[in-house]
Parts: sequence; C-alpha cells; structure tokens
Amino acid sequence: MKHKNSSWRQWFFLLGIIGAIQFVILTILAMYFYDGGTLHQRELRGYSFLLNYFSDLGRTVDFRGAPNNLPRYLFVTALSFSGGCLMLFFFALPGIFNNKAAKTLAILTGLFGLMAAVSYIAIANIPWNVNYRGHVYYVRIGFLAFLLVTIFYSLAILLEPRYPRRYAVAFLIFAIILGTQIIIMFYGPRAYRSEEALFLQVVAQKIVVYSQILCLLYQSVGALKHSRSTPTD
Repeated sequence: MKHKNSSWRQWFFLLGIIGAIQFVILTILAMYFYDGGTLHQRELRGYSFLLNYFSDLGRTVDFRGAPNNLPRYLFVTALSFSGGCLMLFFFALPGIFNNKAAKTLAILTGLFGLMAAVSYIAIANIPWNVNYRGHVYYVRIGFLAFLLVTIFYSLAILLEPRYPRRYAVAFLIFAIILGTQIIIMFYGPRAYRSEEALFLQVVAQKIVVYSQILCLLYQSVGALKHSRSTPTD
C-alpha cells in the first residue's frame, strides 16, 4: 500500500532534476565571466572549454593572479546545490523498491550516493589553488563512489520487476564512460606536463560530467515515474 506522505520522495526526485539543470546554467555563466587563462597559457583571456577544468572556475584567483570572485561564487553555488539535491535524491531512493534484494542494493546505492554528494560539495568549497591535495582527494572519492552508484543502482533496477530495464542500461553505459575517465584520471598523462596532456584530461572530464548530468536527469525522471506508478510499503 502506498503511503499518503510518499509524495515527499517525488519532490526529492524532482530536486534531482532541478539540481542537474541549475548546474549546467550556473557553470555556463561562470565560464562566461571567467577571465583567467589556463594552466599552460596563463595570459589567455577567457575560459577555454577544452583547456580549462571545471575546477578552474572555483579558483580564488585566476591564473593571471586576479580575483576570481564571480565565477567562483557561481561554481560553488552550482556544485554545492547539486550535491545537496543528490543527497535528498539518494535518501529517497530505497523507498521506491519493493523487492528485498533490490531494496538492499538501493540502500548501498544511497550510501555511496551520499558519499559522492558530500565529495562534490567538498570539491566546490576547497579551491584547488588553495589546497590541491584536498581538492584532488575529493574529486577521486566522488568519481569512485559514483562508479559504485552506477553498478548497485543498475543491479537494483534489474531485480525490481516493474522497473523499466532501459534505466539500468543507461546507467551501465555511463559506468563505461565513467570507468574510462577514472583510468585516464589515475593513469593518464599529468596535465601539468604538456598542453596535450591537459587537453586529454579536460576533455575526459567534460565528457564524463555532461554524461553524468544527462544520466542523472534520465534516472530522476525514471525514479519519479516509478514512484508514482508503483505501490510501496
């Protein structure tokens, strides 16, 4: 039987959609106002989509030494709000699964999802030009935790009888993209060594971030639809 107050879950899934959309909008604005060059071309004006990390938007000062206040504010807001929305999303997630094994996997999904969300908030609030090791630590934890999210979430969907399998397929495809990016991040050429290495690392990051946004939008819609159509205990 579906509880009358189960609609709060639907609001949390809706926040998953809002969080993803606002991240795209605010980071685009941050890119527009960024004026500080790249790791290898510090004199370059503006944001290079292929040579600047997302995290460059969160620097306290740009590569030319000028204050980076507005882009940083937009980046911190975008990633922190997105992380907060993900926390609520993963908190609500286990409640829409009825199969016992699927619910257990959804709980594991939620735990790793919360870990990823906290890491994203930490990434936003620890500028890499101030604390490089701390920033990189949370980047790695965030991506690794989300890789586990994709695996456990996919398995939960496959075990839940009425949950459309296409959502599991989407997550497994994203898992391949994310896994590839993690390999590049850990074992690829270091960005500081050359502009070609920087290009590879930045492009890999851009692909995985925008793929993750699309995947989260898709999964949020799927969770919202499933929570509306399936009775829960």
